[in-house]
Order: sequence, then structure tokens, then C-alpha cells
Amino acid sequence: MLFETAVVATLSLSLMGAGATTAMPESSNMSLYQSVSGRLSDRQSNAGPSTVLAQLEQLPAASVDVDLASIHSMTGTNLLVGLAQLPLADVAAFAAEYPTHIDSLLTSPPEATVVTAWWTMLDPAQRASLAAATPRLVGNLDGVPLAQRSRANEAYLRESLVEATRALDGVLTAEERRRLTSEVAMLDQVSEALQASDDGPKRSLILLDTAGTGRAAIALGNPDTADYIGYLVPGMNYQVQPQMVNWTAVADDLYREELAVLAENASGAAATTTTASAGTGLAATATLRVTGAGTPKAAATGAPTLATIAWIGYEAPDLFSVGGLERAEAGADFLETSWAGVRATRGGDQPFVTVFAHSYGSTVSLLALAKGSAEIDALVVVGSPGSAIQSAAKLKVADGNVFVGKADWDPAVNSAFFGSDPGAASYGARVLGVHGGTDTVTGAALTASVGHNDYFKPGSESLHNMALIGTDTAELVTGDTE
Repeated sequence: MLFETAVVATLSLSLMGAGATTAMPESSNMSLYQSVSGRLSDRQSNAGPSTVLAQLEQLPAASVDVDLASIHSMTGTNLLVGLAQLPLADVAAFAAEYPTHIDSLLTSPPEATVVTAWWTMLDPAQRASLAAATPRLVGNLDGVPLAQRSRANEAYLRESLVEATRALDGVLTAEERRRLTSEVAMLDQVSEALQASDDGPKRSLILLDTAGTGRAAIALGNPDTADYIGYLVPGMNYQVQPQMVNWTAVADDLYREELAVLAENASGAAATTTTASAGTGLAATATLRVTGAGTPKAAATGAPTLATIAWIGYEAPDLFSVGGLERAEAGADFLETSWAGVRATRGGDQPFVTVFAHSYGSTVSLLALAKGSAEIDALVVVGSPGSAIQSAAKLKVADGNVFVGKADWDPAVNSAFFGSDPGAASYGARVLGVHGGTDTVTGAALTASVGHNDYFKPGSESLHNMALIGTDTAELVTGDTE
């Protein structure tokens, strides 16, 4: 495996010219729309490991002397390696004095596989030191395991709330008070959304960016080990404040529906096995489901496990900015790196990853999947205003698992506002039933979705079909004909 090769031979600082100096203006208020064109440049492509990784694999181990005086000239992978060599106090001092170095690591990060390799080589003391001194970096660097990111981000959340609340007690301009008040409200929203529902799964904070209107992502379940992971990508007006609590509740509804689907399938398989055994005297057998990455869902690992991610990882547009694609393009880059991070950290134990995209979030997701650097296993698009992508075949989705739902009285569907309509027959996607139907396993009635915001309603055909797709049982999806 890549992570077990000589890449952990200290990720030699000589690789990228550690001696070079870089002049950087020091300001931590970086715009979400600052150029992110370089952030994917080192990512692994379809052709194989990047040049950086190929070089890393060939380099011998190196002993590197790093101190606070020299590290300010480092960037990228070199900076990550250098920070890990410093004591906690020096890391904290560096982060405070050179905040844009941390900004640059997050906006133009090394590829996720390199980050995972780097994190793997660190000992527990180094990881703890980095998380304590720079929780914002550890918490938001794709390629670090998500459980460890969550612990760092929760610390960053607490620190940010304390700092912003304290600052509000000072003498401020009207604009400063407005900004800080908005930041506190956003952070409070995240704190509330982290509280698990009654009997619901544990929640973790896998992304937190306090700049602008903020970016955040909350995972339900454990995405570091889950067999099935579902990303929920929202559309217009879904900023962290005031929608993080609501969007996490939607992720909770989907999680529960997926649990119910798994239970139904297990009951059906058990009944079939019992009948076959009684009728033929043959040993009971069970069909193993296989993920897009080829991992069987077998009894050897116990019951299949789930995680859903309420992802508000981009600054969603409002009514006044929804007409452009700038936010969708920025969001597509962020979403793509997030998928790459999951793929990197999971190594040889790949989950079945499904994206559930609504409204403008579908435009974000379609743009991300057209880039082609990170593959997912299934895509569900509902209430879509379209994108420039002309065909489902252009998307990096395994086995053509692209589904499109269009509810009655939804003004976004059929509009092709941003280009091609993914619901058109010529697009090549499968139809997601949303008009009401019957559960093919239990015979239960499923309600219709009406309008633009009704697709995730509990008890609906739409949500049930999403759960079937998210648990790799798309053959049971209803409404798969026009």
C-alpha cells in the first residue's frame, strides 16, 4: 500500500526546496472565493500516483533539523513535516504569527493521499501536539482521519466561540460588531447541530471554517469505519447559519431510513434462507453485496454500518446570488477534495459512497463529478436546475448509478437553468420515483413529494428510494420508468 511505503521516510524536506523563502501577507481573513485553482494540482489522477508521490516513494529517510526560525520559509508538504517536528509551544507560536501559512495549507493542500501518509508516520505525541496547537489545520485537512478531525474541530469551535464572545465586549465599529455577532450565531448553530437526536447516532464535526458565512460538515455515525457513507449537499439559502441544525436533521432522517432498509433486507434474507433450508435441506447461503470498490458486505464484519454527512462545505447562494456559477465552482472543488480525503483515509477498506444533492447543490455535485479525480458509487439528484454537464456518462459515478427525481410543482426541474437538464431522457440517468408508491419489500404505502423542498420528507417514496440507493440496493428503487 502507498501508505506503507517509503513515503513515511520523513517526507524529506529536500523534495520541494525547503530552503526557498516565500513572502506572504499575514492576514487570517481569507475569502472563500480566493483562487483555489491549485488545490487539486497534486491529487492522484487516473494515470496513477502523482509526481510528488512517485518522488516520495524513491527518497531515502532523512534526518531533518527544524526550528521556529526556519519553518516560516516552508510551504505545502514541507510545512506539514516541519510542524510535526516542533514542540507544542512553537507550533502554537507559528500558527499565531503566520496564519496565512495555515490558510494556504487548507486552500491549496497536498493531495489527500500524501496527507494520510504524513499523518500515519506521526507518533501519538506528535498528532496530539499538532491538534492542540493548530486545531483549525488538523480539523480541516482532507486526508486526516475524520474522528481525529472532529476532536480538533470541536476544540476549534469552543476556542472560536470564546474569542468571538469576548471580542463583542470590546469597543467595536458597527461593521465589526455585525461580523462578530454573525460569527457567534453561526458557531452556536453548529454547536446545537452537534447534539445527537433521541436514540440517534453520535455526531462529529468534520469541517469548520469560520470565514465569511462559514462552512461546516457534521457526520452522523462513524465515517472512518462505515460500510455506507452518504453526503447530503444542499442548495440555495442553506448557509451554516441558519440551516445547519435543519440540514443535520435531514441527514438524521436519511440515516434512520437507511437503517430501516438494512433491517428490512436482513429480515427478508433471513426468511429466504430459512425457507430454502427447510425446503431443500441445503446449507443456508446468503448473497454478499459488493461495493463499488469491491468490498463485500459480509457477516464476518457484523451488520453493515452507516454514516451520513450533512455537508454545508461551500457558501451557498441566496436569492440575489443564485444566478451565477461562482459559488458552485468553488463548492465543487471543496466537495471533490472531501471525497478524496475519505478515499485516502479508508485505504483498502473503501466504503460505498453516495451523494444526495438538492437544488443548487446538484449543480455543485455535477461539476465536482465531471472533474473526474474522485469516484463515488451513486448519485441522487433532486430539484435540479441543471449544469453544463451534458450526460451522465461524463460523471465519475460507478456503474452509471445516477438517479434524478422531479416532483410536481417544483419550478427548478426541467428548467435547465445552468445548462443540461439531468432529468431529460437524453441525459442517461435513471428516474427516481417521488410521486408516491409502495415499498417493494414491506408493501407499506409511500407518500408523494410535492414542490421543491419535499424530497427528504420521512415516509416519502423519494426518501425511501434514496435509502435504497445509499445502501447499494438500487434494484429495489421504485418509479424507475417515465
